[in-house]
Amino acid sequence: MSKSHRGTGIRNEVNHGRGTCGICGKSQIKTLYEQEVDGKKVKICKFCKANLKNKAQVEARAAKKAAAAAAPAAEEAPAPAAE
Repeated sequence: MSKSHRGTGIRNEVNHGRGTCGICGKSQIKTLYEQEVDGKKVKICKFCKANLKNKAQVEARAAKKAAAAAAPAAEEAPAPAAE
């Protein structure tokens, strides 16, 4: 069966959703995603959206590893002896 409704959401947009990406600067590319960059909302392409998402995942993993490394160091500190 054909997929007659594919892309109907962008048919109503200017130039069928095509424009210049706010991050990479490519022109005549589908800019379907609004993202806040430097305090402004800009429309970006799906490649830049994926790149931002991957960078955020890498940073989250690094922060998680740093927090896990700091927690055992705090537990290893000797407790004051109560007599």
